[in-house]
Amino acid sequence: MTDNNALFIRGGRSCEVSFADRVLSSPLYLILLVICCAVPYIFSAYAVGFWLCVFLLSLSLVLTRNIMPSFAAFLFCTVAVIEQYKITYEEIFGYAGVLALVIPALIYHIIRYRRGRRGYRPGRMFAPQLAVSAALLLGGLGSISAKEYFSLPSIYYMLFLGVVLLGIMVFLDCDMPADGEYAAKYLANTLIAVAALFCVMWLIAFFKDGAQEFPYRQWKNNAGNFMLLAVPLTLWRGARSQRGVFYLLFAVLQCFVVFLSGSRGATLMIGVTGLVSVAVYFVFVKNTARRAAEFAVLFALAVVVAAVVLSDGAARLKEFIGEMDVFDGNGREELYYLGIRNILDYPLFGVGIGYRNDEVWKLNDMAIFWYHSTPVQIFASMGAVGGAAYLWQFIERLKLALRRNHFSVAALLSFIGFEGYSCVNTGDFTPLPFGVLLAVMFIVLERYNRDLPFIGKSTGERVDFMRGRY
Repeated sequence: MTDNNALFIRGGRSCEVSFADRVLSSPLYLILLVICCAVPYIFSAYAVGFWLCVFLLSLSLVLTRNIMPSFAAFLFCTVAVIEQYKITYEEIFGYAGVLALVIPALIYHIIRYRRGRRGYRPGRMFAPQLAVSAALLLGGLGSISAKEYFSLPSIYYMLFLGVVLLGIMVFLDCDMPADGEYAAKYLANTLIAVAALFCVMWLIAFFKDGAQEFPYRQWKNNAGNFMLLAVPLTLWRGARSQRGVFYLLFAVLQCFVVFLSGSRGATLMIGVTGLVSVAVYFVFVKNTARRAAEFAVLFALAVVVAAVVLSDGAARLKEFIGEMDVFDGNGREELYYLGIRNILDYPLFGVGIGYRNDEVWKLNDMAIFWYHSTPVQIFASMGAVGGAAYLWQFIERLKLALRRNHFSVAALLSFIGFEGYSCVNTGDFTPLPFGVLLAVMFIVLERYNRDLPFIGKSTGERVDFMRGRY
């Protein structure tokens, strides 16, 4: 933004916004969210962090039309309880009180900011998401039992990956700033803050476990997903900042943390997308002296890390590569074999999202049958119908991201890293937070690239977020 007191620019003039908007768009708000999660995490008081973030989410809905601060708080809500991955039905319903805060705030938000809200016009992502929603509902047609189809996990995943996510997309699209530069920076800053929180959580876990070695945590895979999305956007922010070296070093730190965490699929993907993102970063840093200085810092850091981590040289590197088994000895091969068998047996509609096979894998209360691979999950659960719908969505996302500007390239690398890891993980089928997060990323890309049905490309017609069309 060119003016710290403005969210939107009109005709070269800054549109003044409220004090609340300025605070919620500042780094202080994101730092507060990090603190609200990190401090309770020290005491294993995960619910406290969750409720603090829910309060900030609700407050943001009340104080501003801008949906980005609420979205940021939502992401931190999901990280706050990330240790509770084996949550039971009783624990889930214990969090149902969240509705008492969020629903009134949401209703107030919708009514309070109705003036000036544009009528929704479907963007590029609407029709593919509608097709995905239909494929999810049709999955298992002719094979799945009524008990499995209407089970609570099945209903949750079918709806929140489908029609509910479609509704969330419409809501977000209506109340997201039309200023693509602002939305892109806010998304990047939010992911940087989430990555910083994970680094703090790993540090806390390190000391809680006795400070002997890097701690193991089940949520390493989710942390890997977040950092795969965050690293390219961290570097995008750095290329546009006078303090770019700090962003560069933090991106390297994220990659190193993923490496240490033991998330092997995430390590493989971040090794690829991280290196490409760094190369792209130096391409878009135009100042030659700065580029040389930052490259020298990065090279010196690489030498130090290599000397410490790979003290035995080639032998250690060979050993590390030899251990990079993304299957990790946890039965993924059997899941893939079963998935392929289900695809061959039910090629058109699959076996459905609610399919269970307790002999192969006994599920937690709110889990679906994870094949731990997006392609296998799609075709086994929804057959060729689901495959066609998701392929359409994938192509449209690629078309939106394939532009010649740094943000689009960074978002594309984030997306490729996430999708690559999802080939051996569950990322795409986690509606909260990753379904919503990807939806936001591509809505932001539409704004940044001005690929919008309500913005005239030839005349430069814009939408004033606070006052409606002009």
